[in-house]
Amino acid sequence: MEHMEHRYIEKLTPVPEALRLLEERVSRVGVLGEVPVWDSVGLVAASDIVAPHDWPPRPKSAYDGYAVRHTDVPGRLRLVGEALIGRVDVGLKVGPGEAAYVTTGAYLPEGADAVVPEEDVKVEGDYIVVEREVEKWANVDPPGSIVARGQVLLEEGTVISPPDVVGLLDVGVTSVRVYRPVRLSIVSTGDELFTPSDPAEARERILKGEVAATTGDLLLWFMSTYMPWVEVVDTALLPDERRAVAWVVRRLLERSDIVLLTGGSGPSNIDLFYQLKSELGGDLIFRGLYVKGGRPTSAYIVEGKPVIGLSGYPLSALHAFIRLVYPLLKYMGRVKRAHPPLPLVEARLAEPLKAGRPRPIKVRVERRGGEYWAYPLESRLQLTSAIVGLSMADGILFTGDKPMERGEKALVLLYKEHRGEPLHPT
Repeated sequence: MEHMEHRYIEKLTPVPEALRLLEERVSRVGVLGEVPVWDSVGLVAASDIVAPHDWPPRPKSAYDGYAVRHTDVPGRLRLVGEALIGRVDVGLKVGPGEAAYVTTGAYLPEGADAVVPEEDVKVEGDYIVVEREVEKWANVDPPGSIVARGQVLLEEGTVISPPDVVGLLDVGVTSVRVYRPVRLSIVSTGDELFTPSDPAEARERILKGEVAATTGDLLLWFMSTYMPWVEVVDTALLPDERRAVAWVVRRLLERSDIVLLTGGSGPSNIDLFYQLKSELGGDLIFRGLYVKGGRPTSAYIVEGKPVIGLSGYPLSALHAFIRLVYPLLKYMGRVKRAHPPLPLVEARLAEPLKAGRPRPIKVRVERRGGEYWAYPLESRLQLTSAIVGLSMADGILFTGDKPMERGEKALVLLYKEHRGEPLHPT
């Protein structure tokens, strides 16, 4: 490597400003098209999904019982057939003095406008006896009583969930218009990194000073768990050789909307991410983020697409990802309402914290007295290099830049079940 003067980041960019600078320059995804609703889970609605017709389109029974004309009861009525859910008998009609057996969810036969529950009826062979009055539409869902034609069922920008599909199919929505996923690639860099395979070999290499490549895997877990509207196109593990990294990044940009680099993002101009500018071109948007744990986070825009450098340390990379990349990807993917919104809980801090840049704190989480309490791990386990602290913690608490007192509430990303009281006592 040629000699380079060491220069360091002089100004750190606050997260809101960094996000604004990126949103002003990136492109947003277009419409993928119409897909069957059962294939739409995890995709983003590209327009409001509306009821295609009144629902129900015909009167539906809300009870197991007998379909009647409300003007015929009380009285003795002749049975003329049955209407079962999922089976429409177009020839079945209920005339004066007649009734038909119906199941919950079945369409009422023509002529009927009320249902008498089974327990309120006496059966006498081919007749039933009803001894009380019923009102029109009693125990019935009338046409359009649940949703009206044109009513918005799911708003544009909503990530479609399995319960959404259940609800949409129930009222006859069988296809939906969706945006295409955001395409993302990850490049992990570092001469010290290796992909573990054999446990004994991996242990030996780690004890000799090599580092298992886990940062990219942590980000992949987060995206696959909470961001189904992001498609990971490719991943790569490369040494700190800027021309090789630049060549791979250029190839990935051809089929990705955004590329993330982990490692080589330190504050000096000798670090890999800084050197990529001469190879990739583009515009340097910011260099250094106003956070502690993820501070070196930086970004280029190359041919209209963001290339974001994250720390090689897992928690630092995840911290910057959650604060910056997650909302950027929501913007790029046109996501207004995601599912789930992240496993965030509000917890009370069990001990005070000093002021400083916004940072992640590894915590154990206990529930007592109906509230979550967050207990920071010992200071030695809060070090960026103490990656093992992630295994010993239950979650990550996100601070602001002001001091926090004991008992003050903060958001915690909970990735293990809490300790103490169960959430739903038995």
